[in-house]
Amino acid sequence: MNGDEVDTRADAVECLAEQATDLCHLHEHVTRVIANLDIPTEAFSDYDNPNDADFPLKGIVKMFLYKETRGFGQQETARRLSGAAYVFVRFDLPHAPSQGGISWMWRNRFDHRERGLIKEAADRIREVCEEHDVVDRHEPALEPEDIQDTGIEEEQIMQAVQRATDLGFEEFKDPRAANTKYALQAYFERQGYLNMVKAGATTKRRRFARLSDRSEVPHGSSHNRTMKKVADPDPQTDLWDFADGTRRDEWKEIRDAVLPAFHAGVENILDEIAGRDRTGIREPVNAAFDITTWPYWPSPFRDEEDVEWWEEPVEITYSDGSTREVYPREDYPEMVSGVKESHERAFKFATLTIVAEGTPIVLAVEPVRDRRGWESDDLDTRTRGELVDRLLEQAEQHVDINKVFADREFDSYEVRHRIDQHDAFYVIGKRKQAEADRVAIEKTVEHDVADASVEQGWLTYEGDRQPVTFIYVPKDTAKDEEEYIEGDYAIFTVNAHVGPDRGIGLAEQYRKRWTIENEYKTIKNHFLPTSASSDYRNRFLYFVIGVTLYNVWRLANFLLRNEVDVDLGEDPPILAGEIVELVGFCLFDPGG
Repeated sequence: MNGDEVDTRADAVECLAEQATDLCHLHEHVTRVIANLDIPTEAFSDYDNPNDADFPLKGIVKMFLYKETRGFGQQETARRLSGAAYVFVRFDLPHAPSQGGISWMWRNRFDHRERGLIKEAADRIREVCEEHDVVDRHEPALEPEDIQDTGIEEEQIMQAVQRATDLGFEEFKDPRAANTKYALQAYFERQGYLNMVKAGATTKRRRFARLSDRSEVPHGSSHNRTMKKVADPDPQTDLWDFADGTRRDEWKEIRDAVLPAFHAGVENILDEIAGRDRTGIREPVNAAFDITTWPYWPSPFRDEEDVEWWEEPVEITYSDGSTREVYPREDYPEMVSGVKESHERAFKFATLTIVAEGTPIVLAVEPVRDRRGWESDDLDTRTRGELVDRLLEQAEQHVDINKVFADREFDSYEVRHRIDQHDAFYVIGKRKQAEADRVAIEKTVEHDVADASVEQGWLTYEGDRQPVTFIYVPKDTAKDEEEYIEGDYAIFTVNAHVGPDRGIGLAEQYRKRWTIENEYKTIKNHFLPTSASSDYRNRFLYFVIGVTLYNVWRLANFLLRNEVDVDLGEDPPILAGEIVELVGFCLFDPGG
């Protein structure tokens, strides 16, 4: 070895160590420090023709600096590169090399002097990172820019769809003839893909075909027909359906056709959690009710030029007290109704979701059928109490329920009664209506010390009597949600007599639940396809598929909570970011 070689090696090591010192002030983890190094390529001879290399030299040097700095063997390095944290992307490698590939590159792309340079530089980088306390056994959380423009997200979406198909859709029955061209799984893979990229059934066929492992994929028109058949009610109806002289509503039959397979998927997901983690989801669980909307834009009313001279209008009254004469469309979808505090309309779906840190699995889904302003008051629609009862029945197939949270939309005596019948504890937001509420708030405001209070009483409904406590707490301006809070105070009710300290604690639990609820509302923002369909078979089935995809994402987060520090946030980017990475990739390498 001549003097020039010694100087080049020493200069390269010193250059890398100085960069690491500067980068430790910018990055919190050794992996990010190494990823941002500017590699002095003149210190490495590499191939005579570097264009023949599958992996770029700078990325390979970073990979071996990472291996040596972290003290990993080849097997562990390969697992880390391809595993949960997507380390190979950080080093600008086109894909994760195998263990054999790592061994071959170490022996063939670097000579003895260059291997020594990498080891010496890694020792210096480790010392620098330890001095700045940026060495950690976990990998840093992914950020959206880590995989944007890499072409990765499409592949991972497809893997996520296939995983969701395996876990969530295997119990759906094929209603078609035995000689059909495509397997039912092909349609669910395609629908799952459409859900995740927010596309309509008549679009994205070429893109899906390119990503799918299947030699052929269904056409959009065939897809629509098949999905409607999957959600079609069984034509063999029970005589009890006609006991009152009328047939059951079609939407109820559609629900009954879809939900058994959905619950089989939920059971698979819970089994997967229990199989990967001894404790699984701790029972009894806390859960939250919510009603999610899927907008439907066409107007329910006809234009005046489409109205016959002899037809009589219907007067409707809006929430602000204003009135309007309208001519309703006879063919308007019966499951579309108004959205609270606006003139918009939507399909509505009620859900019951586990409230747990990082794992809010949706356990139950139920259609919402509200009375519309132009319909008669005696129409047989679903009360919120009936919704709550059915959601709890569904959820209790899977877990024991301890406590449930609900917003003011569920503020009714019937809802409280139904929850109490299920032996569950509730915390429900209350509208500020009664004179007693005004008086209680005034007393609390005037109190010299306390800024919160409780009032105890009894609730009687259908002959049953239960204790109830009204909790009055100042609104949290940092989390001021007008849907829940009016004026200066928020009101909550619980079905027990509790003191002020516990009452305040329950109100705080409710507010934490609101953050998690925001997260699972991403179902409609990121896991629903584009659809203008008025057919409830499509709408309900597509919503259930979206919920299943969401549950698989949450399963990934649960399995990886000890593998990678991930902060999903309330508005995660489904097409380029850590959600796609979690759903689409990590389930296939959960650390084993």
